Amino acid sequence: MKDTRKILFVSLLTALLIFSNIVAIKMTVVAKLPLPCSIFIYPFTFLCVAVISDLYGTQTAIKSVCFAVLAQVLLTIVGTIIVNLDNQVSTLVEANALQQILAPIEQNGIYMPNVKVLFASILGFSVSQLVNIGIYTFVKNLTFRPIACALSILIAIMIDTIIYVPISTIGTADVNLTLTILNKFVVGVIITFISVVLFSIFTIGKKEPEKKVKAKA
Repeated sequence: MKDTRKILFVSLLTALLIFSNIVAIKMTVVAKLPLPCSIFIYPFTFLCVAVISDLYGTQTAIKSVCFAVLAQVLLTIVGTIIVNLDNQVSTLVEANALQQILAPIEQNGIYMPNVKVLFASILGFSVSQLVNIGIYTFVKNLTFRPIACALSILIAIMIDTIIYVPISTIGTADVNLTLTILNKFVVGVIITFISVVLFSIFTIGKKEPEKKVKAKA
């Protein structure tokens, strides 16, 4: 049962990362500012990592992050190859839809993924998740685990946003970086509160670790 639940959370983390990068091409408007729809999905990757770290340890959490990144890279490579194969069976509409999702950039008849956005996504994800794991592992020994979860996720979301937004919008006109970062962070804060509730449910029954208290002189 324990291994099944671990596989479930690792699979969910991987699926959330991949699905976030797919739906990122769909834009919505929050406070009159366009934001990718992935903003409502991606922050829950931090919840998955916090739960994995809490239930199965730091090393398992790090391996889960690496697995998710590897799965994203492999999907991108395979998807790019598939999109560039000769279309023999699919209708033009189906082929174009697949191309828009997996490889929206066309150069000299060759379709490729948006490397800039993909790089920003993977870099932001990797760095922020490692920070998420490190902060949670440290803080959970000093305070209650839900508080450690909230703090680690908030800081990780901020780091991810600061990395992702400037890189992914390089060369893009009329982008207000400050407002974009602020909007993404505000949405992340709201989702953090939801994540803490879910974290408490997923880790229910686990005892709080003994808090480190400095000995009196």
